[in-house]
Amino acid sequence: MINLVIFNTQGIVLRTSRYSENDVILTIFTRNLGKVSAIAKGAKRNKSALLPSAQLFAYSNFTLKKQRGMYRVSQSEIIKSFYDISYDIDAFSYASYISRLVENSLLENQTNRKLFNLIVKTMYLLSQKDVDKEFITAAFELKFSDCMGFRPITDRCSVCGDESDQRAIFNIEEGGMLCKKCAENFSGNIRLDATTRKLMNYILSNEIETVSRAKVNKVLTKELSKLMKQYLTAYVSNLNMKSLNILDDLHKF
Repeated sequence: MINLVIFNTQGIVLRTSRYSENDVILTIFTRNLGKVSAIAKGAKRNKSALLPSAQLFAYSNFTLKKQRGMYRVSQSEIIKSFYDISYDIDAFSYASYISRLVENSLLENQTNRKLFNLIVKTMYLLSQKDVDKEFITAAFELKFSDCMGFRPITDRCSVCGDESDQRAIFNIEEGGMLCKKCAENFSGNIRLDATTRKLMNYILSNEIETVSRAKVNKVLTKELSKLMKQYLTAYVSNLNMKSLNILDDLHKF
């Protein structure tokens, strides 16, 4: 007798891979099961009920059947397609980077509801027109580090715990800010604008929807973005920034 298990869960599509002419393999980050791979049979047919939920970034209610260790999408109901992201090269590049970051950082069936809620809210923000997408992505990176367990220490010295010295000296290997005394004992220190430190505290203390409404100077956004790329490079294996590199190349023209 073949054991068949049925799951109902929300999920967002991180990657799509064609399996056959009409079938597709979806990498889905789900609320209840974590990251899973599931085959969506017939999803590439124009009249398939699964077609809307089989698109990149699609956020849906999925009914998944698990048999012989493999998930299959038996039903789906779209919640938000985020299809508008595909029409904006900046939004698409940032969303692709975020999806790959999440995919590469999670093990199969590793649940993380805090991260799930964060990526759904971030995709919604990236689908909007009047938001600073570079800032939203940098804010996501910082909050992502918190969700994954390597949140940088920004409100005190990461070595001695001193809260009185509010200098903006960051050390990646030590995982956060350093006071003047401790900074003298380490190399590789990064001096930041004092406002960037305050901004990091603000991002970590608030929901990303609230953070998105902040009016942030481009210089600070660039500094935070650069710092987070360096930080994630040190803490995340196989960090893939290909989509961002392409975006940088396009902005040069």
